Amino acid sequence: MSVHTNYFKLGLFIIGAVVLMLAALVFFGLGSLTKHRIMLETYFDESVQGVDVGSPLKFKGVKIGSVERIRFANDKYRMKGTPYRYVLVEMALDPNTPLPFHRGEMQEALEREIEKGLRIRITPQGLTGTAYLEMDYVTPKAGALLPFSWTPEYLYVPSAPSTIARLEETFETFSKILSKLEEAGLDKAVKNLDALLILSRQAVEDANIGKLSDNLNGLISDLRKTNDNLKAFTGSKDTRLALQNLAASLGSLKVSANNLPQTIADLRRFLREANSLVSTQHDDVQNILQQGKQLLENLNDLTGDAKHNPSRLFFGAPPAKVNPEKNR
Repeated sequence: MSVHTNYFKLGLFIIGAVVLMLAALVFFGLGSLTKHRIMLETYFDESVQGVDVGSPLKFKGVKIGSVERIRFANDKYRMKGTPYRYVLVEMALDPNTPLPFHRGEMQEALEREIEKGLRIRITPQGLTGTAYLEMDYVTPKAGALLPFSWTPEYLYVPSAPSTIARLEETFETFSKILSKLEEAGLDKAVKNLDALLILSRQAVEDANIGKLSDNLNGLISDLRKTNDNLKAFTGSKDTRLALQNLAASLGSLKVSANNLPQTIADLRRFLREANSLVSTQHDDVQNILQQGKQLLENLNDLTGDAKHNPSRLFFGAPPAKVNPEKNR
């Protein structure tokens, strides 16, 4: 009886655990389904080989979402013309993506970023052949918008050609250029150019370029000698000394020129003072000049008398003593 009771309890425990697990799965599953998902879509005019449902969508290398569905655009919008030209890729952004344009009005924010060059392109992932979608900014020329005539259901982000597509386009353009050159007769142009080079060489030989080259070499040699002589002259000790003396002389001349106005002013002041002195002491100066003249005449008489009678100068009697009392 106890054994059956233990199996019964064990069965109840297992059933209860399964029920709780299913309830948790349903709860969390419904929670994830009730989350608001932001959908994006883009169109590619190239092969999307390597991109599958679940492939990551990255922004500057950071995962922000994943691919939800891949199909032709015509399968969804049913447009006429070229129904299988564009490949439609629908993506879902992660609810917690940290994109700066995820807040506020998503449509307006995306339009502003698209004008700045925001594009989606296919990026290979290693050597495995897989690829993912990279959202990044490109130049306007590299991210030209694809033309379409329908209204996108989800938020639209333009695509840009992948690296492989750009290489294929470059090779195709180069091939077209080669074809055009071939059609334009490139081989004939090369032959004509070869003939032109032969004629040019013959013209150079006829012009005696060798003699001109010798003359040119001689001229270059003379120029080098002149340059060496000029360097020797400018680098000699005498030249440097002369330049130093010239600099010193120019400095002294500059100082003298600066002092010349003051010197002229001092000279003018001296002349004015001398003129004033002469004008105020005119009578005294006149007396001094007359006394000097009288002195010179007396000295002239003395020398004349000494010349005729030298003994009188040394042995002559002194003049008579003057007695003032007798004169009274």
